[in-house]
Amino acid sequence: MASIAQNSVFNYIDISGNLPSDIRPVSNPVNAYVYTKAIDLSVLDVQNKKQAFINIMLPSILLAKHQLEEDRIKVLALEKKRDPLSKEEERYLANLKKDYKCHTSKELLLRLSTHPTSIVLAQAAIESGWGTSRFYKEANNVFGVWSYSKNESRIKAMEDREGKSVYVRKYDALPESIISYFKTIARGPYSEFRAAREKISEVSVLISYLEVYSELRDEYVKRLDQLIQYNKLEKYDSYRLKMSDE
Repeated sequence: MASIAQNSVFNYIDISGNLPSDIRPVSNPVNAYVYTKAIDLSVLDVQNKKQAFINIMLPSILLAKHQLEEDRIKVLALEKKRDPLSKEEERYLANLKKDYKCHTSKELLLRLSTHPTSIVLAQAAIESGWGTSRFYKEANNVFGVWSYSKNESRIKAMEDREGKSVYVRKYDALPESIISYFKTIARGPYSEFRAAREKISEVSVLISYLEVYSELRDEYVKRLDQLIQYNKLEKYDSYRLKMSDE
């Protein structure tokens, strides 16, 4: 799994600290503070825990979305190119299609799209318990992404399912978990959500297409909606990364 690459366009600052005091506050535009490892937030009170979690997650979410948009722009440009594609360009498209498990550029563009940051933050908060879950702390796994292959790095869940062991992915760094989340949405059984985000901008409507993300179904959507509204997460939808020359 690739990690978020450093980009000279932004004020990229790697933070390898492991204490809540190492977390930097965010404002708009957002400095590209990238936290290598999960920071245990369970020692903080509720309000400070929530803000600290947002401060950790937001820069890497925006960087992941930027990378996806860069790929999407490049694919669009290649689609419009009148001259034959070079071998390098053909390889680039072929590798992306393989990575995103699709066969056409039209489908690839759908899978490279992103969705409002508020939704990503809300799912991260629910799946990680605002940065307190065991999967988050021990595996840098923010979104509870499962593992189905013994050949990948993973940890065993405490509980079995129908008598069988369950595992979740273990990531070397938090940004990898965020990239993996976007790929899960792009490649998993979320075709209705992928189609909806192309034409629906209203967050409260768009999240209804994410009921398949959790076994809770409708209850999961309700929890997402309540969390987004109560914590006023939609304000982060307008946040952008700070450019190096700002």
